[in-house]
This record gives sequence, structure tokens and C-alpha cells, in this order.
Amino acid sequence: MSLLKSKDPAPSRLFYKINRLLYKLWFKTLLVAVFLISGALLAKKILYKNIDLNEEIKFLTEESSAFVKRLTELSINKVLVKGAQESLKKEITILVQNAATEGFSALNAQALREKIQAISKVEKAFVKFSTDGLVMVSVIERKEAVVFFNNDLYEVLDSNGIILSIKPNYQGLSAFPLLVGKDASRKIKELLSLVNEIGSNKSEVLYYEWTGERRWNIHMKNELVFKLPENNLSKALELMKTLLNETNKPLKPIVSVDLRNIDKPVIKFKKASSVEYAIEKLGGIEG
Repeated sequence: MSLLKSKDPAPSRLFYKINRLLYKLWFKTLLVAVFLISGALLAKKILYKNIDLNEEIKFLTEESSAFVKRLTELSINKVLVKGAQESLKKEITILVQNAATEGFSALNAQALREKIQAISKVEKAFVKFSTDGLVMVSVIERKEAVVFFNNDLYEVLDSNGIILSIKPNYQGLSAFPLLVGKDASRKIKELLSLVNEIGSNKSEVLYYEWTGERRWNIHMKNELVFKLPENNLSKALELMKTLLNETNKPLKPIVSVDLRNIDKPVIKFKKASSVEYAIEKLGGIEG
């Protein structure tokens, strides 16, 4: 026996403490699990005894439907439009009010935004709703840039060639460059660059003609025509501005200046009638 005792020493104190700790944790976990299971069974019994589950589901469904209905039948008290001129504001306001009669909804702001962006003068639109019936619309409006004479009508275009409006005459549009010529509406960017290079002399221009589908003629208000080349446009415009700014009125008015060959400009003069020629020689008629 003494030999057996010497070969089987008693467990260490550390092993004993770990064993006790694991036992306590296991026992506590068991107690908590029993408590939770008992509580769940008791709660289930109470709920099913005192509450009609079908009625609760019906109540929640009705409340959700009422909430959705309030959103989908939102009344319009005010429409606030930002970023647009007065005429466009009115157009957008009418569109929103019409949309309200077609089942307007706080849930379909995207659809309303698309309707607003379908207006030719609107580049981008942003729509927000509030629960008090306020509809807020912010837009980026396309700016009028050019007037294109097409089939006896005047089309007002933006810088991208989008038609913003169509007028029967040029009245009230003289602030914008007038453009004529086949497929000229595709050359808006080039025209605006041309107008910018002409600078202060643009006020003397009557209209810009895109001709031969490859180059520009500039018609002045004094009936003078500058025929510009396909290439070396900047050099031709500098020469044009020099002629406009530095030359005196010629004895025989110039009809056109052909700058298609920039190194050899061709100037064409108006042929004077016999009466005009006599007046020129006499230096005018005294009254």
C-alpha cells in the first residue's frame, strides 16, 4: 500500500479549483435555461388565453393601410419652385397640381420628377414632400442661347441645341444670335465660340449663316457679308474685326469680303447707278 501511495500523488490545488469553477458554471447555466423555458411557457399560456391573435393582426393591417392611404392621398397646400423663371414656375405648379388629381403620392416623387424633367426648359429637377402638404421643387433651367430660323419659324435653342420654344417672329429675341442654314442647329457650340471671338462687333451682326455644311458666312446689319474659311478661322476673324474697326467708309460700299483664302482676301464692291455716281462726284445734293 505504501508503494501505491508513493506512485499516485494527490491532484494539484490548481486542478481542483478549475474543476470546481466548471461545475458552478454548468449548474448556473442549467438553472437559467430552466427559468427561461418556464417563463416562455407561462407567457405563451397567458397571451393565448387573453389576446386574440387574429384581431391583433387585423388591427396592425388596418393601421398600416391607413398610413399608406394618408401618403397616397396627400393634399397639396402649396407648391414651392426654385431655380426657374416665372413662366416656368407657373408651368411646373400646374403640372404638380394636375398630378395631384391623378393619384398624387408622397411615395412617387421619382415619377413626378421625371414629369417635370420632361419639360423642355428643365435640365434637372429635384422633388421633396412634407407632411403638411408642401411640395418643394428645385430645378436647373436650360438657358436660351441661340435663335434658329427654320421653316419660317424661330426656334429658341439652348447651348446643346435643345428647342426651348418656337416663335412666329424674331420680336423680342434680338439679344440672341440668329442662325440660318441647313443642319445649322447642330453647330451651336461652334456658333457660340464664333460669337465670343467676334467680341464687341457682334452687335453689328444681323445673322450667322452655316453654308455648304462646312463653313460660316457672317451677314452684317449694313448688308456687308464676310465669307469665312473652313480653316484658320481665328485669323480670318481678326482680319474681319480690323476691317470693321479701322477702315473708313469707302466711296463705293463693300458688298462682301471673301476670306476663304486668308492670304488673298477678295473684296467685292457695290456697283453704283448713274444717279448715285453723279451724286458721289458732286459731293451730295444741297437742299
